[in-house]
Amino acid sequence: MKETKRQPERTCIGCRGVFKKDEVVRIVAGPAGFVIDYREKLPGRAAYVCPRIDCIRKALGKGNLSRSLNSKVSPPGEQEFISRLLASSAEKIKSLIVMAAKAGMLLSGYSAVHDGVEKGRVKALIFAADLSDGTREKIMAQEAAPKRQASFLTKDEIGALLNRELVGIIGITDNGFADAIFTETDRLKNLISGAK
Repeated sequence: MKETKRQPERTCIGCRGVFKKDEVVRIVAGPAGFVIDYREKLPGRAAYVCPRIDCIRKALGKGNLSRSLNSKVSPPGEQEFISRLLASSAEKIKSLIVMAAKAGMLLSGYSAVHDGVEKGRVKALIFAADLSDGTREKIMAQEAAPKRQASFLTKDEIGALLNRELVGIIGITDNGFADAIFTETDRLKNLISGAK
């Protein structure tokens, strides 16, 4: 019988809940203040916070960050922290898209994605924010269209990631990449909607 690998757990300094390590954001003390360690590579003592507005507010208040990091750190403003977190999440999505493309787990462009959806290969869709509604509707009208979809980046930005001109739609054909990308897109949506 194969044992499942147990993932480390971390406590959010905002809500005090215990979560899997990949469900919280790591913060470390740097020479110039706090650093969001999104890739979890930096050395030193860390604090963890849920990527939710209410947890971020609590984490940044009343010396929680300094106490958790065991270092005198002036907490950033809420908007500054959220802006940095949004930028880190967006960069992670972009790098996952590039990795999926290099691994051959991504279809790009209308024809390739349409055929992939038709054959049931596409696990998730990402539409460019400036893609026409008609094109989006044609893809989504297919019976095998995946439920996981997001609108992120522009055609220019997606094209630049894939070393092409304009790309309006991409289909992720691997569940692992789809899960990782949509964990981040959900995180982005929650942060953006909570910040309003």
